[in-house]
Amino acid sequence: MRARSLCTLALAITTTAAACGSSSSGTGTGGTSGGGHAGTGTGSGGTSAAGTAGTTGSGTGGTSVAGTAGTTGTGTGGTGTGTGGTGTGGSTATGTAGTTGGGGAGATGTAGSSGGGTGAAGTTGSGTGGSTAGGGHGGTGSAGTTGTAGTTGSGGAAAFCPAGAIFCADFEEASGVPMNNPVGTATFEDPSEFGWTFGGATMAAMQLDTASPHSGKQSLKVNASSGFAIRTLAVAVPATFWVRLYIKGTIGAPDHNSFFAAGTSPIYSTANNVELSEQFGCILLNKSDSLFPTGTTCGANTALTGTDWHCMAAEFDGTTGNVQVFSGTTMIINAQAWAPAKETFNTFSFGYFAYNEPATVSYDDVVVSASPLSCP
Repeated sequence: MRARSLCTLALAITTTAAACGSSSSGTGTGGTSGGGHAGTGTGSGGTSAAGTAGTTGSGTGGTSVAGTAGTTGTGTGGTGTGTGGTGTGGSTATGTAGTTGGGGAGATGTAGSSGGGTGAAGTTGSGTGGSTAGGGHGGTGSAGTTGTAGTTGSGGAAAFCPAGAIFCADFEEASGVPMNNPVGTATFEDPSEFGWTFGGATMAAMQLDTASPHSGKQSLKVNASSGFAIRTLAVAVPATFWVRLYIKGTIGAPDHNSFFAAGTSPIYSTANNVELSEQFGCILLNKSDSLFPTGTTCGANTALTGTDWHCMAAEFDGTTGNVQVFSGTTMIINAQAWAPAKETFNTFSFGYFAYNEPATVSYDDVVVSASPLSCP
């Protein structure tokens, strides 16, 4: 009887020892002592299933037949010491990317001022980067848009035409004589040739020409006549006035011909013109064959070549008889109180007075003013 009890006790101890197995991956299996199963505990982040997550739990060996399941990874094991399971670490939180910052819009450029000014360009807006979410990367703000440049202001009269001018002609019309383009009007005069016109396909005494303007797209071309001819444009002026023009053609032939004049009428026969003429290979003034300067030798008033554009400026003062003529910035004629020039001028004529030799002459950027003018 005693021997059987000992055997039974030995068998119980052996069975209890076999029930104390190690659990894996955070799940410990309790001992089978007494036929009871230990609670299945899941360790949270610990290294032992029996203890608190992360630490090795020591199960208290009990005499209970069935072990009570531990909560949150802590179980009361059966008889014996349970090995804690390996807790699984918490997953890394993924941060939400920051929102994209909205770039400030560029300011609109200010329009250019009148007269050809250029508007200031708009400033570039700076985008603000998005805020950084927990664990995420901050968003990158988008740059602001570039402001639109201001528009160029529209200019006034053409650059060659000064304020207060009486007449300005750059000959950029589609057709016909200058009429307020940009300032003042002119009349076509050709008293000695019947049927000749300004422009035209067959009998054009003068015309708008695109071949070689001084500036822009066109100039005025006076075509060569077959003999004596007065082909001019006439402009109304006060008794004292200044003129500046660009001229191309040989100026300074041996015989008398003229290019422009101050007179008392647009009608050639009654105009009493003081003409800028050529004679003796020089440039001089001619009023009904009264000459200035006198003599046949040229000084500063020597001939100008016909292949280049020349800027010429002149003052006609009918009250004092003073007439000054410049080629570029050089004074080539200085007639002071010249009696033939004391006239009540009211007309300025330019073109070609073909007295002895026909010639082709071109004009561009003609200005007439009551204020002084000069060549650049």
